[in-house]
Parts: sequence; C-alpha cells; structure tokens
Amino acid sequence: MIMFLQSVINGALVLFIIFFSTFAQPNEEHKPAFLCSWLEDQERYVAGDTAAIKIKILGNFDPNSYKIPFNPNVSVNEKIGNSTYISGLSFNFGGDLNNWSITFVPILVGVFNVFITDDAFAVLDSSLHFIVDPGAMHPSVSIISWMDYVNEFTAGTRAMALVQPKDAFGNDIPSSNTELSSIIFNVTASYNNNSAANIRSVTFLGWNSHAHLRIEFIASSAGDLLLFVHRDNQSLRGSPLPFRVYPGPIDVAKCVAKWKYGTNASQLFSKMEVFIYQLDFYGNIVPGSFQFDAEIVEKGTNLSIPIADLTFKEFSPGIQLLSFSALEPGNFLLIIYNAKHNIKISNMPYEFTVSIGYCDGFNSIINGSGLNRSVAGEEARFQVYLKDKYQYPSPVETSMVQVQITRQADSSSVLPTIYPLESFNGSRSPWRFNYDTVSQFEVAPLPSVNNSAGITQVVSHAYDVAYTPERSGVYEISVLCGNIPLNGGHSFQKEVQAGEVNMSLSGVIQYSPKTQKLTKNEVIVQLVDSFSNPVLSQQSKLKLKIVNHTEFITWMFADNNDGFYTGQYQVNDVGAFELCASFDGNNFLPCPFGVYVYSSEYFPRAHDDLISVWEDESISFNALGNDYFAGDNATIIGFSNPFFGSLLKKTDILFRYTPFKGYYGNDSFSYTIRDINGNLATASVHVTVLSIPPQFVSFPTSLKATEDIMSPKFGGFHGIEITYPDTMKNIVVTVSANSGTVSLSPMLMQIWQPMWSEFAVSKDGPDAKAITLSGPVEVINMVLQSIQYFGDDNFYGEDTIKVSAKNKKGITDLNVTIQVEPVNDPPIIISPEYIILDENIGGGNASLIFDKGRNNLEFLIGDPDLLYFPGNKSQFLVILSMEVTSGTLEAVLPLELINSTELKLKNSHQWQPLQTFVTISKHFVIRARGLRFHATIDDCNIIVKQIKYHVSNYVF
Repeated sequence: MIMFLQSVINGALVLFIIFFSTFAQPNEEHKPAFLCSWLEDQERYVAGDTAAIKIKILGNFDPNSYKIPFNPNVSVNEKIGNSTYISGLSFNFGGDLNNWSITFVPILVGVFNVFITDDAFAVLDSSLHFIVDPGAMHPSVSIISWMDYVNEFTAGTRAMALVQPKDAFGNDIPSSNTELSSIIFNVTASYNNNSAANIRSVTFLGWNSHAHLRIEFIASSAGDLLLFVHRDNQSLRGSPLPFRVYPGPIDVAKCVAKWKYGTNASQLFSKMEVFIYQLDFYGNIVPGSFQFDAEIVEKGTNLSIPIADLTFKEFSPGIQLLSFSALEPGNFLLIIYNAKHNIKISNMPYEFTVSIGYCDGFNSIINGSGLNRSVAGEEARFQVYLKDKYQYPSPVETSMVQVQITRQADSSSVLPTIYPLESFNGSRSPWRFNYDTVSQFEVAPLPSVNNSAGITQVVSHAYDVAYTPERSGVYEISVLCGNIPLNGGHSFQKEVQAGEVNMSLSGVIQYSPKTQKLTKNEVIVQLVDSFSNPVLSQQSKLKLKIVNHTEFITWMFADNNDGFYTGQYQVNDVGAFELCASFDGNNFLPCPFGVYVYSSEYFPRAHDDLISVWEDESISFNALGNDYFAGDNATIIGFSNPFFGSLLKKTDILFRYTPFKGYYGNDSFSYTIRDINGNLATASVHVTVLSIPPQFVSFPTSLKATEDIMSPKFGGFHGIEITYPDTMKNIVVTVSANSGTVSLSPMLMQIWQPMWSEFAVSKDGPDAKAITLSGPVEVINMVLQSIQYFGDDNFYGEDTIKVSAKNKKGITDLNVTIQVEPVNDPPIIISPEYIILDENIGGGNASLIFDKGRNNLEFLIGDPDLLYFPGNKSQFLVILSMEVTSGTLEAVLPLELINSTELKLKNSHQWQPLQTFVTISKHFVIRARGLRFHATIDDCNIIVKQIKYHVSNYVF
C-alpha cells in the first residue's frame, strides 16, 4: 500500500511518499528469523534415503497471527521443488514449532546446493549442501550388454557380457563398491523357439577398468540364441541378449550315424541307407562336406566285404547320406571312419542284418480296426500282409517286421506286440514277438544292436500287431519290412480318445472357501480317465448343489476343452454352506465341501490406479489410497515388475516408481493386497511417463553484434543445440529479442529428406520481430545455427535473445545475452522548410527565429544514440554551423565556447576565430553572417532557441 501526504513549507510544496508493506505483520520490528540446518548434521545420503532439513525459529512466532503462512521455496541446483535431483519434497510445519522440518528424497548422485527462500519472512538461505551416493544395485535398471558389441562367436570360444550396475534411480554404481565384486547372476541361454541351449563354464570376473561387471562363459550350442541374465528373480535391462554361435571344427570322434528308417534289419537286394551327422566337439551340426570312409565286415569271419555302389552324398547341411546295396544275407558290421586321421566316428562298429525277403512297400497290405479311433487303455489290433511286387505272399522272419507308434504331442512311443498269423508251413503260430524283450527293435537315436541271437525266428507273411495306448491324442503308425517302408512310405494317423471318467482320480480341484453373497462364484472340476487323460465334452453330466440351503442359484458347467470344467453358483444369504459336485449322479469326494458366504464389506476391493510422472523424475504414491479393505488395515504382499521403470516398495502401502532414463510413454504393473482376514485383492497401476520439454544441451554464454548491422554478417550464431528423445515428433521453438529482430540467414541447400517436409517457419510477435520454428529436433538444430540478429534503430548495449522450446507437455526457456557494439551515428537536425518573420524587424530590430508564439516551429538538434544513454543524456560534442545569405545572426553563447567559436563576417567566405568579445554573466554575444561552435547537444538546442535575426541593408 502506498500513501501520499502533501504539505506546504515556506511556500514550497513538499511530497512525501510512504511505503507500507503489503505483508503487514503484527510487529515488524520483532519479525522471527528462520535458521536452516541438516537434521543431526547429516550431509551425505544414499539415493532413495530421506533427507531432512531442520527449521529453527528465533524470536516469538505465532503462525496464526500472519496473513500469509511460512511457505518457502526450496531449490536444488536452481530447480525449484521436485526435479531431476529430488523427489517427495514435503513441509512438516505442524503445531510443534520445535519439530519443523523439510524432507525430500535425493534421487541423483552428486554434490548439490540447496537454496531456501521466503519473501514474506525475508528468508534467504544458501548455506546448505549435500552429497548423494548411489543406492543398492537394482537388477531391472542395471544394463547388460556384450563387450565391444561382439555377439557372434564360434562354439568353444569364450564370450563376455558386461553388466553396468545401477541403482533404482538409474545412477551408476562405481567400481569402488567391493560388495559387487563377488556378485553372482543367474545366467541361462535358449534358442529363439524357447528350447534350452547350453553354455558352459559361467564365470563372474568382477569389475573391469570401465566400472562394468564381467560375465564370461563358453558358447557351446550353435544357432541363434538368447542370453538371459537374472538377479533376485528380476531380469537385467537388456536381457535377453541375442547372440549367434557358429559350429566349431568337425570332431570325427563325436560324429554319429543313424539308420534312415530307425532299424538295422534290412532285406536282401535292398538299399541300405545311413545318415551321418557331422558334429563338432559340442555336438553341433557342422555344415559342409567332410571326407568319410566306410567298410563292411562280415560278422564271425571279420572279412571285409567289397561294396561296389557305396556312396556318400550331402543330404542336408551337416548331414551326409551313406548308401549301399545289401547283396548278401547274413550279419555284418558297418565301420565309418576318416582314413586320413584314422579316427572312427562314435559307437563303431554298427551291426546290421540282411535277411532274405521280397517285400514290396506298395503291394503289402495293412488293415484292421487298430488303425482307427480307439480308447485309451484298450488293446488295438491291425494286421500286416506282406507281398512281393508280383502280389505273391512274401514271408519273412518276425524280426524283420518293424512297427513304430509315436504320439504327436510329445513324441512318446508305444511298444507293440507282433506275432505271425500263420507260419511258413501254413499252420497258425502261437509265438509272439514282444518289443519289450528285444531291445534291437526299439527306436533309439543310435543304431540298435541285435540281441536276438538264440531266439527262434518264425517265418510268415501275415502278422498281427497288438498295442495298448494309454495316453489320449493323435498317433502316427509306421510299418516296415526290414528297411522297406510299407504303405508307400506313408504313416497312418489315428486318434486315441480318453476312457471313462475315473471318479477316484477326478474331482473338485479349485474353489474358494470364502465367497461373497449375491455374486457368481466358481467351482472347477477336473475329469480324467484311469490313465489321467482329460475327458472332454461331459459338461451335461456335471451337477453342483448346496445340500443345506435352498436359496441358491447354479449354472451349467462350461467345458474348458482341457479336461477342466467351470461351474458357477450364487448364494443369496450369508452363513456356512455345504456343496457337492457330482458326475452322472455320483458325487465326487469330498462331499460335501464347505464354503462360508459373507457380505461384500468383508472382502477387500482393489481398484486400478492412474499416476503420471516426468521422464526424469521419480514418484512415490499410496497404491491403497483408493482401495477398500476391512479394518482399515491391509498390506501389499506382492507385485509385478513394470516394463519400463524400477519399482521399490517403501512401506506396506507405498511404492516408488522411477522410469528408465530416456523413456516416456505408458507403463504398468500389478499388486496384490491382503487384509486382516487374509483375503486377497489385485489391481493394476497404469503409469503415464510424460516427455519432458525439449532441453538445451549446448548454448553460448553471450553473443556479440553491431548497431544497425545484421549480425553476424555471414551465416548465423552457432552453439545452440536442443535434445529431445522422440526424434520423429515435432517440437516448436520460438526465438525473439527484447530490442531487436531475429531472422534466419540463407542456409545451404539441403538434399530433400522426409524430415524436412515437417519443418515450418513463421514470423511471430509484435511487428513480426520473432520467428517460430516447427519440426523434428534434428531439423530444428540445423536451423538454429542460422539465427541472425538486427537491433532496433540505433540500439546498442545489452540485449537478450530468448529461445523457448516446447512440446505438448511443457516449455523450456533459454536467455542468451547479446552485446551490441555502438556505432557513432551522425546528429540529426529537425527544422522547418521556411520561417516567416515580422515585416517590421528592420531598423535595428531583431527577431527570434525560434518563436513558438508566432510560428508553429519544430526546430531540434538531436543524436540518435542518446536514446540508449542513461537518462537520455551524453557529453558527446557536435559542431553546429549556421549561416544566412542576407542579414546577420545574433547568438548568446556560454563562456566555455569561446575557444571553439568561429565567425563569417560580411563578404568573407572563410571562417575566422573570434577576436573580440564582451562577457556578461559568463556569456558573450556574437553577431555575424555565419557562426560555428563546438558544443553538446543540449547546449546547441538552448543556443538555437535564443538566436535572433537582423535584417541587413546589404546583401553578401
């Protein structure tokens, strides 16, 4: 408030201006003082700790007697309030004045200054400083990467990954942290299809010279892989790491061979075929064509059998196909080796048998009900009738008949029993051949060994195959006669369905013992047969009932198509109830099972939360603030990890979320609470990470320009650079000056790129003295190097160029000082084109030339530079010259101009110094046809206003 008082003292008017503060205090002289200090003198903190500033009040202070409360501004490194440096700023100004404090959570590592101000109470404290050290390593924030970005290796070589440990706020943890030197991570690998892959000799080597933790391992499984690195059940940021492992050199001793049709029994005159897998030391397929040799030896005589058509050819990368004709019956040994190095492949020799037979894969017949749909646990049968290419029966020994029955879902096998329907002499044979007793016919990855010596072999052309599948699903059935696939090489497909429901194995597997009235509650029942196969499509036979109450509703069970069925019921009252589930009228055990029904107030209700945080800040929040739970007491018992930030559980109800550096967008996580009754509820937290406005990462401290000249003359000012994480989004930048005009210099021609199509520039502000740029940050940074400045007319001195960068979320301002060097502009004269004097000025009379009473004259001598001088005054001197063609001029000049005054007398055209003069009151009077003197602008204007004109009787 301002009050004006007037009084007259000795005829003079005296004006008093008295200022009263708008913050009127009860007693201004006894205003309290506020002293700030660290609580317990603690100046060093760990990121995430709570820092406390104690407020000590000196003097009498009654908060209720002040219109404006004590509400200071807290700045850390010149940023007010919550920022990149601190979070959770809180003022604890309660009723106890002795316990006033300011608390906050430091989140950035470094040394910081605290500035506390309050204008109302004249508080200005800049004495506080604090140091922040990084917190404990947080796995989801710590970054995993490949050393030197190398992610391609050869099997058997060492690979190294680096971990950059960070705390929950993204601060780097230095190598001085000795606890992390021996930290252990959980390191695994998989193929891109999620199947497991092998890595060997995982070693943790501690710190390197660049403050990274090293993880070394031997890459052994070849292919495109993923490296998973975990710690405390959390994945490191960047995990899984993709990498590629190439096979190592071939290791002959590790190579393996497999019969093409999985059997070592072959038919005379047939083609024997063996796959050779080229493997390295770690069992990886090695592409290329490696030189192998093969030898056939007759078992018993150990004589080598010459084979004319023994050939090797590439079947697929890393797999060769060895083929030869079986021209003699008997038992033989196959030896595959490398002659150059004299090394055999693994498990040599391989035994095989050649039997006399003439089975034809197309003419032989396979039929029977066992090829059709059947029930798990029931025996299925089909028959095999062997014929040659002429449709005649082709009897073979029982060991030649091979049946492979494989379940598609898991590749598990069913072992059949094979017995001949008729012996070679036409009688039916009771002898059965069971795969369980002869291991040579089991399907194995390596060629089987014939252990059937001594077993009497029956010869027949018709066989019965019996098998009992116990698992439901789709099976493939392949039948071979030795190494001849029947049915043209095609397998049969059949479906095995689950059997009858087994009541002892089936039953209620899930229900809630505590439920809410007037709501649908679920009961899940599992139906399986005697072999634990899921039984489908039986929902109509399932029933659910409450045995001790009538006020309830049930719904029909729903088939989940996996053996599980979901039933629903609703009870309309509270209390204890007993339920039974039944199948086809038979109750499942236990029956009954009890449930307790409560009102809705008994159960907690967790509601989703919506929070937002700037990308460079952190936020603490109460997730339970909008949740309901009985007894006003609940705790968070579990939570998931967010995708793009770290999450700390500070208390039973408080979370702290910090987005990853540079991330903005949406994030989420879920949490589960438990109330005092042990009931659970789950909800989600949806986080919006706001993109901070564009930031200035580089800018000049000051610029230079010249008055009335475009600056710089060529190009533009350099040094202003903006960073913005989303390089594809447009930002807006406005450039203006307080006392000048900002423009763009001509830029070098740019080869067209799509990003330039988004760029736009426009004039802005009063008189279009500012420019507004819009476009991607890369384009904006290029354009900012072309900024030019032109000051207002005759402006010089200090000006400010203001650069404002904004996005949809906020704005960032930058002020750059520019010093405009002055240029000495010529003085200006403002005068009328003509002057009208009185007609009676002759006869010795003189007339004032500048007489406003007679003429509306505007006569002024000025200096354009005066506008920007302090007080619009300067001591610059100018030379003023005035002449008339007829008559004379009379002027009264200050005495200090005597030495600079010159005259033109009568017909003289030369300036002459003043010779004689008379001084009166420190002034002198001159009269001449022309006069010239050196004076200030103010003196010139005073003199001109007093100049008189005399009419002369002569003309010069």
